[in-house]
Amino acid sequence: MHYLKEWPRLLLILPNKIRLGLLALCTIFCLSIHMLTFPDSHNGSLLVIPVSLAAWMFKGRGLIVCLAAEIASLMLYQTIRFKSVWWPFTFAVFFWGGILVLLFVGCIIVIVRTVVDSADAARQKAEQAERQTALAYDQQLQLNQLKDRFITNVSHELRTPLTVLGGYLELLKTHHEHLDPRKQTQILAEALQSHEELVNLVNRVLDAIIVSEKLPSAHCEAIPVYRIVQEVLAHLDPADRRVYTIRLQIDEQVMVWADPLYLRQVLGHLLSNVFKYVPKQTQISIEASHLAPASPVCLSVQDAGPGIPPEEMSLLFAKFVRLKRDLAGPTPGMGLGLYICKHLMEAMGGSIWVESSGCMGEGCRFCLALPPFPPPSLSFVSSVKSQSSAETT
Repeated sequence: MHYLKEWPRLLLILPNKIRLGLLALCTIFCLSIHMLTFPDSHNGSLLVIPVSLAAWMFKGRGLIVCLAAEIASLMLYQTIRFKSVWWPFTFAVFFWGGILVLLFVGCIIVIVRTVVDSADAARQKAEQAERQTALAYDQQLQLNQLKDRFITNVSHELRTPLTVLGGYLELLKTHHEHLDPRKQTQILAEALQSHEELVNLVNRVLDAIIVSEKLPSAHCEAIPVYRIVQEVLAHLDPADRRVYTIRLQIDEQVMVWADPLYLRQVLGHLLSNVFKYVPKQTQISIEASHLAPASPVCLSVQDAGPGIPPEEMSLLFAKFVRLKRDLAGPTPGMGLGLYICKHLMEAMGGSIWVESSGCMGEGCRFCLALPPFPPPSLSFVSSVKSQSSAETT
């Protein structure tokens, strides 16, 4: 019974050629049976089948074409049989009466098909509206989650330096007369350090807002990779550099087409992440490879830390995302650095991705794909970005 209810709709999903062939075969078969069975009077009981199919599958246009083909075939057959275009009156009445019945049945089916199409269109619109509503609801939930995560991260990260800063200022206010100049200098230095942490956190949030709205255009130029890496290392805390073994494998002749400010910011963030999350007394490898003149330059930072779980790598470059193991850890962070790095790399026509097995001690490898100098065509850069995104996924 279910099949009998669904077969009219199944006819509508058939290709046009199959439907036309089915209608032609049905029309020829019914005309043949009609001519052999009712040669003296017009009976539309058989011909209503192809008329109904035509009206259902092709609506009004199909009804007219099918009915016209049947009328022409029957008139030719009866004219040959009577050997005259003047038919007997009784037969003519039966003939044209049957044609009117076929036309009436076909019009009813066309109306039914139109109503069914309208109902299907309304249902599809309702389903589409329901999907859009569900999508909007999911997006709103994601926005609420991002907002909650942002508030939680910011409040958590701001609380520590604010508490330290307020404590030192309160100490100076209350006991400054009893503190020697050396102790006051030390307290002021600690307070200034907390102030710098606050400024860095605020700047990071502002950078994320700029990236979300409209990132300034990159001012790309020819840059030697080795020089940029040396500049970034020189601006890092010497205490951090001393507790790691930094190994450079960069040919001084390798050039990239990039924005020096953006590239320094990306490399600085990657190395600062290494200093925050990777155990001390381990090796950091910074390498640059350029396999062919037209291929991108791959600049990578490899560490020997805990690595990144494979199930979390796809979310690593999203906003306010931190690894689960770091949420309850002592290491501060708001989950904005890699998000900003991704947008800075894309602004330069490059891309960034991460490779990691997730095993402790094997670490992870952050890779930057940058256009070489001279820069390739725009289509080539797009293909490089697509390929890198696929590797990240």
